Amino acid sequence: PWFHWLNSLPRIYTNAASMTDFCMQCLPPLMRKLAEEERENQRRLSSTESIMSIPFLSDDIKYHTMDFCKWAYQIVYTRSVETEDGDLKIVPMADYFNHGSQDYTEVAASYDNVGNYVAYASYDLAAGSVLRTQYADPRNPSHLLARYGFLDEECPATYCKLLPPIVNQDMIDLGYAHDRMLFYRTGEVADEVWDLFLYQHLSMTNIDDQQALMQSHRQGDYETKLALHEKHYAATSSALLGHVDGFIRDIDKVIKKAETIGVSDPNSIYIKCEHPRLPLIHRHNLFVRETFQNVRSRYSEDADVNWRDATRVTVQECDDTECAIAECVMDFQGNWLCEGGLGPNWDGSEREKTKTIIAAQ
Repeated sequence: PWFHWLNSLPRIYTNAASMTDFCMQCLPPLMRKLAEEERENQRRLSSTESIMSIPFLSDDIKYHTMDFCKWAYQIVYTRSVETEDGDLKIVPMADYFNHGSQDYTEVAASYDNVGNYVAYASYDLAAGSVLRTQYADPRNPSHLLARYGFLDEECPATYCKLLPPIVNQDMIDLGYAHDRMLFYRTGEVADEVWDLFLYQHLSMTNIDDQQALMQSHRQGDYETKLALHEKHYAATSSALLGHVDGFIRDIDKVIKKAETIGVSDPNSIYIKCEHPRLPLIHRHNLFVRETFQNVRSRYSEDADVNWRDATRVTVQECDDTECAIAECVMDFQGNWLCEGGLGPNWDGSEREKTKTIIAAQ
């Protein structure tokens, strides 16, 4: 009964497990790390010892281990859904939903009491509407490419690629995580990124201010925290731009490497036959580079607008369950007046939330 579904599955994949060695060389460092992890997972699954130990597999499969395992790995990791307990399940037909980056995709899903997958519309949809769900964090285009093999050009942000040699508990408390350390396509930088650059700077220059930063962060004292950012802004902005410039230099090298063999030529027989996934990798690199360049343009010394000097900002406020947009204006006394956002708790107390500036004037 599953023939038609099985027959509809892709024959060609473009994710990390399918990339050539040359393709891997054309990835920026963090993306290459993600891709190597994916390929290593697939290789472990393909080991002869593990396959031969499975009693119900036929000899035909056991003696074509690599082809079988690569196909099985691709099917599972590109078409499965993750359950609350971390397990992976393949749901035929539900795996036809495409990925969407919007905050509210058209399809939401849950499991009933006996484990059946139930998909329903998130809101009223017109006939013929596209049906999408989120495969993974929409702000991580590199993971989507490594795992699923596509570039989502609607991604609103990308991970800032900051990889400290040591990550301690203070840094985790400040928000060091791949889904929070973000550069936005508008050129804005998440507050967590600024906090980490400030923390790293203070760890080498001013331990008293570093302790004050952590205390103000844990107590929700935003005024003290902002004052520390203002005090050390010259150093943190310089460190930020140095990081951005270093990444742009690195990614320019792999962009040039791909261009030397004609990746931009749509008629290249060599690309089509030997490295058919390389154009997708090239587009990913250009996409990420553009985001980093937007950050550089916004925060460089000759930028027209710096959010530290702005008088009007758009802020995204988020807690553990939801996000909302606030519009804030500075009055003549230097005080910020905001409308919208998440607001206080039901009892009037300050709501615990993160704030990310997404636009400034």
